[in-house]
Amino acid sequence: MQTTETFMKFVSINQLQNRMRSLVKAREFGIFAFLIAAIIIIGVLRPSFLSPNNVFNMGRQMAQITIMAVAMTFLITAQELDLSLGSTFGFCTLGMALLAKNFGLDLWASFGVAILAAVVIGFVNGFITTRGGIPSFIVTLGMLSIVRGLTLLMSPWPVSGLEHPSFFTVLAGDIGNISVQILWMIAIAVLGSLVLNRTNYGYHVRATGSNRAAALLSGIPVNRVKMVAFIIVSISAALAGALSFAHLTSISPTSGAGLELTIIAAVVIGGTNLFGGEGTVIGTVLGAALLTVMRNGVVQLGGEGRLQEAFLGAIIIIAVLIHTHLGKQGGRMEK
Repeated sequence: MQTTETFMKFVSINQLQNRMRSLVKAREFGIFAFLIAAIIIIGVLRPSFLSPNNVFNMGRQMAQITIMAVAMTFLITAQELDLSLGSTFGFCTLGMALLAKNFGLDLWASFGVAILAAVVIGFVNGFITTRGGIPSFIVTLGMLSIVRGLTLLMSPWPVSGLEHPSFFTVLAGDIGNISVQILWMIAIAVLGSLVLNRTNYGYHVRATGSNRAAALLSGIPVNRVKMVAFIIVSISAALAGALSFAHLTSISPTSGAGLELTIIAAVVIGGTNLFGGEGTVIGTVLGAALLTVMRNGVVQLGGEGRLQEAFLGAIIIIAVLIHTHLGKQGGRMEK
């Protein structure tokens, strides 16, 4: 009897050790550890950082980044990039607001038009990239300028003053002390993770990014997979723009400028391979959380505003180095 109990304890300890090894080897572990450390350090230095009000505000800020970053995870995993995401954000949101304000279109209907415009932008990006054989970096860089120019042409001034209770409640209301936008973020992150890891499309995305030639030989419609990913990214930009407008109740023609770099950073920091083939939605959420925490933390600690971006750039490099180092350690442990 005693021998059996000793054996069971040994098995339990062994299982626990194996689980701990698996946890440490996980791609997301490094960024998770770094995020927790950052929260603790900033919280100790500035206790107000962990106040419920500030935590909920960070959640709202993180929601828009996460929604776009989850979509970008699919595209980067498929070995492509979209640099026009920030411009699409501004174009679709400003267009939505102008349709409602200048033409009297219902705000929900305007939102539907904005989604359709996003689909067109994503389709064009995907079509030229896959059919034209032009690198997505070049295609979407050109689209960035085109869409930004069209946005400034539509209106050089911010648009505000719209009223639509249901639109603002659904996209930016509160349930108790929790913003609805946090719930939107959670829903999309869960959906994205399930699609990437549990569906044929997710498998096709990873296969396309890992080895395009092998994916073609396996019968995977590589071009279609990439085009869908481009469209998903553009739709996410339109949705995030609508969430931003619902919260701020105004939109500037320059909104979204430079946003694409933040989104790509969140995805790569989270552990998705920039060269395709490997993607993790959970890691992307953690990457978006880290960027949000560091931005807010710099403000809380009274950092110089002009140095915030430089500081965040350093954090990005450090986080990626930690992730890479832990990944190599995990590889050695497997051997």
